[in-house]
Amino acid sequence: MPRAPDMQWICATGVLAAAQSAARAFERDHGLTVELRHLADWSAQLEASIACETLWRRGQRERVDSPLEGWMAASPGPVLVITDAERTRAESLRAFAPPGRAYLGLWGAEAGDPQAIALAAWQLAQAHAGHWLTLAVD
Repeated sequence: MPRAPDMQWICATGVLAAAQSAARAFERDHGLTVELRHLADWSAQLEASIACETLWRRGQRERVDSPLEGWMAASPGPVLVITDAERTRAESLRAFAPPGRAYLGLWGAEAGDPQAIALAAWQLAQAHAGHWLTLAVD
Protein backbone atom coordinates (compact mmCIF):
# COMPACT_ATOMS: atom_id res chain seq x y z
CA MET A 1 0.00 0.00 0.00
CA PRO A 2 1.50 3.37 -0.97
CA ARG A 3 2.41 5.75 1.82
CA ALA A 4 0.41 8.99 2.10
CA PRO A 5 2.46 12.12 1.44
CA ASP A 6 3.77 13.98 4.47
CA MET A 7 3.27 17.42 2.93
CA GLN A 8 1.38 19.08 0.13
CA TRP A 9 3.03 21.75 -2.01
CA ILE A 10 0.90 23.81 -4.38
CA CYS A 11 2.83 25.77 -6.94
CA ALA A 12 2.23 28.24 -9.73
CA THR A 13 3.38 27.59 -13.29
CA GLY A 14 6.37 29.96 -13.07
CA VAL A 15 7.97 28.02 -10.21
CA LEU A 16 7.06 24.47 -11.19
CA ALA A 17 10.58 23.40 -12.22
CA ALA A 18 12.13 24.88 -9.05
CA ALA A 19 9.47 23.20 -6.90
CA GLN A 20 10.05 19.83 -8.57
CA SER A 21 13.78 20.10 -7.93
CA ALA A 22 13.19 21.19 -4.32
CA ALA A 23 10.73 18.33 -3.71
CA ARG A 24 13.25 15.72 -4.89
CA ALA A 25 15.97 17.19 -2.65
CA PHE A 26 13.60 17.56 0.29
CA GLU A 27 12.48 13.94 0.08
CA ARG A 28 16.08 12.73 -0.27
CA ASP A 29 17.47 14.89 2.55
CA HIS A 30 14.63 14.56 5.08
CA GLY A 31 12.79 11.38 4.13
CA LEU A 32 9.50 13.25 4.01
CA THR A 33 7.28 12.74 0.98
CA VAL A 34 5.74 15.61 -0.92
CA GLU A 35 2.66 15.70 -3.07
CA LEU A 36 3.49 18.47 -5.52
CA ARG A 37 0.41 20.00 -7.08
CA HIS A 38 0.54 22.40 -9.99
CA LEU A 39 -2.19 25.04 -9.93
CA ALA A 40 -2.17 25.99 -13.60
CA ASP A 41 -5.19 28.32 -13.62
CA TRP A 42 -4.88 30.04 -10.26
CA SER A 43 -7.35 32.85 -10.96
CA ALA A 44 -10.12 30.60 -12.27
CA GLN A 45 -9.80 28.16 -9.36
CA LEU A 46 -9.78 30.99 -6.84
CA GLU A 47 -12.78 32.68 -8.46
CA ALA A 48 -14.78 29.42 -8.52
CA SER A 49 -13.91 28.72 -4.88
CA ILE A 50 -14.89 32.22 -3.76
CA ALA A 51 -18.20 31.83 -5.59
CA CYS A 52 -18.87 28.60 -3.67
CA GLU A 53 -18.10 30.28 -0.36
CA THR A 54 -20.31 33.26 -1.23
CA LEU A 55 -23.25 30.96 -1.90
CA TRP A 56 -22.58 29.11 1.37
CA ARG A 57 -22.50 32.37 3.34
CA ARG A 58 -25.83 33.36 1.78
CA GLY A 59 -27.35 30.06 2.89
CA GLN A 60 -27.66 28.77 -0.67
CA ARG A 61 -25.26 25.85 -0.10
CA GLU A 62 -25.09 23.44 2.80
CA ARG A 63 -21.28 23.38 2.74
CA VAL A 64 -18.64 25.53 1.07
CA ASP A 65 -17.35 22.48 -0.82
CA SER A 66 -15.24 24.60 -3.17
CA PRO A 67 -12.78 23.28 -5.76
CA LEU A 68 -9.76 24.51 -3.77
CA GLU A 69 -11.11 23.20 -0.49
CA GLY A 70 -11.62 19.75 -2.00
CA TRP A 71 -8.26 19.84 -3.73
CA MET A 72 -6.36 20.64 -0.54
CA ALA A 73 -8.34 18.17 1.56
CA ALA A 74 -7.38 15.33 -0.78
CA SER A 75 -3.83 15.24 0.65
CA PRO A 76 -2.81 15.16 4.31
CA GLY A 77 -0.23 17.26 6.09
CA PRO A 78 0.86 20.88 6.01
CA VAL A 79 0.34 23.01 2.92
CA LEU A 80 3.16 25.00 1.30
CA VAL A 81 2.01 27.38 -1.43
CA ILE A 82 4.73 28.56 -3.83
CA THR A 83 4.29 31.40 -6.31
CA ASP A 84 6.53 33.85 -8.11
CA ALA A 85 3.78 36.47 -7.78
CA GLU A 86 3.17 38.78 -4.84
CA ARG A 87 2.34 37.81 -1.27
CA THR A 88 -1.40 38.25 -1.80
CA ARG A 89 -1.33 35.43 -4.36
CA ALA A 90 0.40 33.10 -1.90
CA GLU A 91 -2.01 34.04 0.88
CA SER A 92 -5.13 33.87 -1.30
CA LEU A 93 -5.44 30.12 -0.82
CA ARG A 94 -5.12 30.14 2.98
CA ALA A 95 -8.89 30.43 3.49
CA PHE A 96 -9.41 27.12 1.70
CA ALA A 97 -6.90 25.10 3.72
CA PRO A 98 -8.58 22.37 5.78
CA PRO A 99 -9.06 23.24 9.47
CA GLY A 100 -6.06 22.46 11.63
CA ARG A 101 -3.61 22.26 8.72
CA ALA A 102 -0.39 24.22 8.88
CA TYR A 103 -0.07 26.63 5.95
CA LEU A 104 2.87 28.62 4.63
CA GLY A 105 3.06 30.84 1.57
CA LEU A 106 6.35 31.43 -0.25
CA TRP A 107 6.37 34.14 -2.89
CA GLY A 108 8.55 36.36 -5.02
CA ALA A 109 12.14 35.68 -6.02
CA GLU A 110 12.69 33.06 -3.29
CA ALA A 111 9.94 30.93 -4.81
CA GLY A 112 12.13 30.30 -7.84
CA ASP A 113 15.05 29.03 -5.75
CA PRO A 114 14.92 25.28 -4.97
CA GLN A 115 17.06 25.75 -1.84
CA ALA A 116 14.74 28.46 -0.49
CA ILE A 117 11.71 26.26 -1.17
CA ALA A 118 13.26 23.26 0.60
CA LEU A 119 14.26 25.46 3.56
CA ALA A 120 10.73 26.88 3.87
CA ALA A 121 9.30 23.35 3.75
CA TRP A 122 11.73 22.14 6.41
CA GLN A 123 10.89 25.07 8.68
CA LEU A 124 7.20 24.26 8.24
CA ALA A 125 7.87 20.59 9.03
CA GLN A 126 9.88 21.44 12.16
CA ALA A 127 7.32 23.95 13.41
CA HIS A 128 4.49 21.46 13.14
CA ALA A 129 6.26 18.11 13.56
CA GLY A 130 4.41 17.23 16.75
CA HIS A 131 1.07 17.73 15.06
CA TRP A 132 1.44 15.48 12.06
CA LEU A 133 4.53 13.31 12.13
CA THR A 134 7.35 12.07 14.30
CA LEU A 135 10.78 12.76 12.86
CA ALA A 136 13.33 9.99 13.16
CA VAL A 137 16.62 10.85 14.84
CA ASP A 138 19.80 9.04 13.79
